[in-house]
Amino acid sequence: MRIAIVTRGDLFPTNHGAAVKIVRTAEYLSMLGATVFIVTDDRDRYWRYDGGLRSEVAFEPRFRAFQEWPLLRHGQRLAARACAAVGYPPEETFLYSAQFDPAWWARVLFVGWAEGVEVFQAEFPGYGLACHLAARLLGGRSVIVQHNVEWDRLQDVSGLSDAEVSRIRALERFALSRVDEVIAVSADDRDRMRIAGVDPAKITVLPHGVDTASYASARSAAIRYGYGLDPDAPLLFFHGTLHYWPNTRAVAFIAEALLPRILPRHPTLKVMIAGLNPPEYYRHPAIVFPGPVDDLPSHIAAADLTLCPVPSGGGTRMKLLEYFAAGKACVSMTKGAEGIRARDGVEIALRDEPDAFAAEVLRLLEDDAARGAMGAAARRFVAFYDWTPILRRTLALFEGRGRGEDYNEAVFAARARGEAAEPALALPRDVDPIEAHLPPRSPSKPLTLLLLINRGCNLRCSFCDLWDRPENMPYERVVGLLDEAVAIGTKVLVITGGEPFLHPRLFDVVRAAKERGLAVNITTNGTLVEKRWDALREAGVDSLSVSIDGLAETHDRLRGQPGCHKRTLKALSRLAEAGGVGLSVYFTVTRENVGELVEVFELSRAVGAGFDFWPVNDAEDLYLTSEADQAAYRAAVAHIAAADPAVAARRHFYEEGLAYHAGQGGPVRCLGLLDQYGVTYEGALLPCCVWGGDGLEVGNVFETPLTELWRSARVQGFREGMYGAGCSAGCFNHSLYEFTKSTGESFRVG
Repeated sequence: MRIAIVTRGDLFPTNHGAAVKIVRTAEYLSMLGATVFIVTDDRDRYWRYDGGLRSEVAFEPRFRAFQEWPLLRHGQRLAARACAAVGYPPEETFLYSAQFDPAWWARVLFVGWAEGVEVFQAEFPGYGLACHLAARLLGGRSVIVQHNVEWDRLQDVSGLSDAEVSRIRALERFALSRVDEVIAVSADDRDRMRIAGVDPAKITVLPHGVDTASYASARSAAIRYGYGLDPDAPLLFFHGTLHYWPNTRAVAFIAEALLPRILPRHPTLKVMIAGLNPPEYYRHPAIVFPGPVDDLPSHIAAADLTLCPVPSGGGTRMKLLEYFAAGKACVSMTKGAEGIRARDGVEIALRDEPDAFAAEVLRLLEDDAARGAMGAAARRFVAFYDWTPILRRTLALFEGRGRGEDYNEAVFAARARGEAAEPALALPRDVDPIEAHLPPRSPSKPLTLLLLINRGCNLRCSFCDLWDRPENMPYERVVGLLDEAVAIGTKVLVITGGEPFLHPRLFDVVRAAKERGLAVNITTNGTLVEKRWDALREAGVDSLSVSIDGLAETHDRLRGQPGCHKRTLKALSRLAEAGGVGLSVYFTVTRENVGELVEVFELSRAVGAGFDFWPVNDAEDLYLTSEADQAAYRAAVAHIAAADPAVAARRHFYEEGLAYHAGQGGPVRCLGLLDQYGVTYEGALLPCCVWGGDGLEVGNVFETPLTELWRSARVQGFREGMYGAGCSAGCFNHSLYEFTKSTGESFRVG
């Protein structure tokens, strides 16, 4: 069977509930024998799934050009106006504009025709009319999957007027009436649609699922360590798209109602709340906001107890299934568990009032046996809600079997008969051989080339030795390297030095990189920006990282040139005012400037620049070894963490920096030659930017092409040695944090 899923475009990275549901649907349907395509608002490509694995398909050039015809090119703008006229909230227009956008209809028709699609499946009703149109014109069946009853959800959370809700309801009912099948995720949603006049015969209840195998094998050991959390302190967990109003209200409940009731008994307790767009208004010393996380199973596995204090909304909560699959006890509000027939006191605890909710949290935290029993029961329950049996039922529906049935009723009957759940399929691991030695992971960043484009600098920094004996990588060598870099999948070019602005053809290099589709960052001391302003603005640089190491007197002393601080600040201000180039300030912390770290952070914030910092490496005379310096450093980290969630999430790593300065530690691991690699002006290939590190060079790109070196036995041996034995080059920087975040393992060996 050939199925086209027509839906929203924000699927990758797959880090919110709707994206997880849609992508897992495609993966599991394809593992069950279907060929699945995903069509989104992307004008350049769509995706194909075979056997659980995704591949990208570019639109045929003539069709891609056809999308630039005036009616199609401007269709999105016209659709947005239509959505506004109906009354859809502006932030949700992307879910509904497809019903008014001819470019959407064209993409669905093209994929349906080119791929011989038999079933057009709309994920959300806003895509239903495009599916209906394609099915009628090309043959086949059309389906709407209702993640929620949208008019009911929007009325509940968006404050719409009665007239707006009426128009939204009418359009949704119209789409539901046109398609051949409607899939509801709960009996409650089915009943809402039936009452609204949707033919009940075509509504089949197939709930959300979960990939239970991923949760059974989750690794949690490094999660608490990675966020600097006490391994013995209680940890609660909640996640979701946090700007979605029901989830925002859940965060408010945790911060304002739950924590005041439980912290007196457990003052070291923390709550990790993961997801997009955390509501900073509810920041609390006991709350950790890590943002969206790539490895959700490991984060849940690190918790003692999970929460679902969601008081409103529709559909069913995938988060509950995820908590159950991890074998975690959960305290939920009744609304949060709607549509999931778990038993109160057995697989879940349902409490709606703050006092009762808090009391149950405390009871389960303090009774290991009860908490463990509930988690085990939840895991047995959720085995019936693996994606495997649910999507097997979906395929059966498309083949004409099981129409109008309720999957939950079948589960209830099977459990009453004592039957076991169907064995779950495990998602295939599409692993590049160069990282087969690593645990399953998500990339820490797009593949990044760190290019030491020159030696030589106009400053004389006390902790750097790249300022003397000037030498530039020839432009022709750089261009050849860029072609090789793109061939191995590089997406980001970071140009560093020396001082890159001294390279005579720096901006020719930038243009060459942009022509090859690379994002470009330049790391600079900032003093030459004014001199090369016009060339900088014309070249298309994406971002600049500017080094500032203190207030004027300190910075000038560390940098070895009076007045350089003033020139750098002037450049930073001009760049911020002009806009168009991303800006960040990098601060190398030493014993001579640690007392100025907060002031430079605030200065950076004032001009709208990002801010990053790290303890100085490989300069023992500048290490933070006195108690006063360490206290100043810790106070500065706390100040910055209070304003920057990214810093708050890695406070433990900044603390580890002091251990590094004290000579503690040992070999460490990073993702050099996997997520990043360095090349010097002499062509040396390294795992990182520790340019003078002993034993780090693994070849020379001027002698052997990068494409050949990248998969050579020598480079692979270095990768595997880095993971197994670690590296003793003596660095301590973001690469270590990135390793832990990507793999879920400690960056330390052993």
